[in-house]
Amino acid sequence: MDRGKRQRLSGSQYKKIRLQREANSAKQKNALLHFLSRSSSEKALAPIVASTSNQNEVEIEIESGGEIEYSDSVSVNEYRNSGNDDTAKELENVDEVEFISNLSEVVVQNVDDIGQNENNEDQSGEDPKTNKDLPLNFNDPAKWPIIDGKFKALLMKYVPIQKLPSLFPEDEQGRKFSSFHFYRRMSNGNKIKRTWLVYSITKDTVFCFCCKIFSPNKFSLSSHDGCRDWKNISVIIKRHETSSGHTTAYLNWRDLEVRLKSGATIDHINQKIIQSETQHWRQVLARIITLIRTFAGQNLALRGTCEKLFEPNNGNFLKFIEFLGNYDPIMSKHIQRITTSEIHTTYLGKTIQNEIVKLLANKIKNDILAKLERAKYYSLILDCTPDISHMEQMTVVFRFVSATESSSEKPAEVVVSEHFVTFLELQDTTGANMTKVVIDKLQELGVNLDDMRGQGYDNGANMRGKYNGVQARIRQLNPRAFFVPCSAHSLNLVLNDVANCCMEAVAFFDFIQGIYNFFSASTRWSILLNHLSDLTIKPLSATRWESRVGAVRALRFQISGVYDALIEIAEDNTLTTAPQVKSRAEAKGIARNISNFKFVCSLVLWYDILFQINIVSKMLQSQALDLSLALEHLNATKSFLCDYRCDEEFAAMVENAKKLAVELKIFEGFDVDDPVRVRRKSRQFLYEGRDEPIVSLEQNFRVSFFNRVLDIAIQAINERFTQLSEYNELFGFLYNIGSKPLTDDELLKHCKDLHLALMSDGQSDINGVELWYEIKAIGRRLDTSNSDPKSVLKCIYTSNVFKVFPNLSIALRILLTLPVTVASAERSFSKLKIIKSYLRSQMCQDRLVGLATISIEKEIADHLDIEDLVKDFAELKARKIHF
Repeated sequence: MDRGKRQRLSGSQYKKIRLQREANSAKQKNALLHFLSRSSSEKALAPIVASTSNQNEVEIEIESGGEIEYSDSVSVNEYRNSGNDDTAKELENVDEVEFISNLSEVVVQNVDDIGQNENNEDQSGEDPKTNKDLPLNFNDPAKWPIIDGKFKALLMKYVPIQKLPSLFPEDEQGRKFSSFHFYRRMSNGNKIKRTWLVYSITKDTVFCFCCKIFSPNKFSLSSHDGCRDWKNISVIIKRHETSSGHTTAYLNWRDLEVRLKSGATIDHINQKIIQSETQHWRQVLARIITLIRTFAGQNLALRGTCEKLFEPNNGNFLKFIEFLGNYDPIMSKHIQRITTSEIHTTYLGKTIQNEIVKLLANKIKNDILAKLERAKYYSLILDCTPDISHMEQMTVVFRFVSATESSSEKPAEVVVSEHFVTFLELQDTTGANMTKVVIDKLQELGVNLDDMRGQGYDNGANMRGKYNGVQARIRQLNPRAFFVPCSAHSLNLVLNDVANCCMEAVAFFDFIQGIYNFFSASTRWSILLNHLSDLTIKPLSATRWESRVGAVRALRFQISGVYDALIEIAEDNTLTTAPQVKSRAEAKGIARNISNFKFVCSLVLWYDILFQINIVSKMLQSQALDLSLALEHLNATKSFLCDYRCDEEFAAMVENAKKLAVELKIFEGFDVDDPVRVRRKSRQFLYEGRDEPIVSLEQNFRVSFFNRVLDIAIQAINERFTQLSEYNELFGFLYNIGSKPLTDDELLKHCKDLHLALMSDGQSDINGVELWYEIKAIGRRLDTSNSDPKSVLKCIYTSNVFKVFPNLSIALRILLTLPVTVASAERSFSKLKIIKSYLRSQMCQDRLVGLATISIEKEIADHLDIEDLVKDFAELKARKIHF
């Protein structure tokens, strides 16, 4: 080996090569960004989209005799769909499919850079549309990058179109270019326009368009800097246009133009194939999105233990894809290409499923937030529950009023809506942490906390706490966010108070639960069903509001059938084993208690009370319910309880109990086998009266049980709905406006009180005095039979006079926004239990929220445009397939 001969370059030479390479790269850095035009309405996720039709249109003029104008920019969609790859391949055999794929990858890679430029422009206060450095000006050759086959393809479509300046700039010698040179003067006096000549405004130079693209020779008019020799420009142009190189380049230009217009290029068939392939993929994706939306709307699981087609246990989604392949030609072709390994991009995997679920959920959420923004005022409804994986989930629901004025196309509409937004995981259920989580979520959603006018929670201490609860902490930030306890929960607490008011009441419901527990065994249940015709006995539940009335109803109307089933079990001599004998003894004991007339009277009493309360509970679960109507139903229930506590109703209750006693064939009266000795209390002082104990069993039942139960129920209703009554006092004057129940002074006082209640930081939502005038004015025009808040608001928007009554419109919208119950939040928990079940307990939070949003807001999901979803899916990130 000759050590004197150097085997590698020196370090200095390597450094020169590296610097040259970096210089070339820097020269081409972000060159492709000049192809892209941006619209300020586009989001950061997809900032490169087609501009408006006026921005996207590029006026192309080749040989018109009129004035030539500039086109500002070309959008990336025009770049992709222009078909210029035909030209590129005609010129340099550039593979079209590879070009489109490479272009898409480059565009997506530069999204972040462009998004950063947009942010910088917004901060500087400049209009992005006026930034001339971003889009590529095809009409200025001085701004063109190095021309390759791809760029030539674009230039063939966007032929230079110019609008010449009125005055050309002078050079150092005082010479300047003239528009005279754009025409060639013939010897007979005719003028021929030089369409190939292009002037650069930025560099004050001229170029030959066709030679710069097609000629391999570098003339002065086709060089990188162009020609600026104004002294000799006439001679240079004349020599150039008569040269053989220019003639050849010009003929190539025109020949290719004719073939492009006639579709006779060699890539014309390939272009049709690509378009057909794109349409095929759009149809496939539309079916996949529709299928996922359907499964999510029906709360069905998508995935199985396997994620391959035609494999066992591959889940509902893939099984239904296989089913579609039997009848749908599009999916049949897609499945065939997958099974034959013709394609490896299937869009059937779990990642794509999650992306589509998230896309659908975001679309629904954006639609809800858009409605909320138009409504302005809203109420926040929260509730918490643990899921199957023992994580505390807090549901977030917005309540608002959507009011639209009437038009020639559709009538006015006033809709009170409650929409689910999300589930939030809670690591800590204290009021402070829950408030922080909620406020952070509102900021993330872009919802203004100052526009909150109502809070609806259950009666938990961490939610309704007077000092440290969520409602108290939010009211510290926004005093106008009125807290309304859930009326349905409060009514359920009334039942809890009544059911635990005395020993007899507790024993009654324990006995009802004991009957269900006894018959829950399969063999005993079958015997029970043989004796029952319609209703079956049900267990009690601390959370289900209708559980008590459901448990009592079966016994109230089929007590004889339950009694017969118990007697059949107790007298079955075939049951001889120890557990069976024990069951017979239990059945005999339960039958003995059922045949007690006191129990029958208790059964009739409890059913009458629970039935009336259940009616109100059903009404309180409606999202269209307002404060006054809820209080009206509660007062009706209270009136029933007060009227029921009288001699006539007690006698009627006893008569109904006697009818049941006839069915049971028992004694129709209060009688016991072993009477208890009456306890008498001795007097301590002479002035004390003698103790006269109640000896009558019927009177004792009435005093210690009948009256006590009703008294506790009436008292609980008065205590637990005090806050609801206070809000009704504040807003109550807005009901029955047309009937004029108040004097002018009383009405003015209520208007001023509401003005102060809706004031924060010296600003109020309404003007009390103006509200007074508006109520007086509209009261004379309203039908007294239809003057509830929603009807009045609809009347205002139907007549398009909401600008005349702005204060009344705002007051009514705030009133209707206040929540009465959190039933919508409770219903979302039902979906939570179905979606995140035992077999799906490891589901991630994002997927849970997405599936729950699609399921709960199914009505919005069903109206989403599939084409828009396909477009949004394609723009989320770089795809291997172009849609």
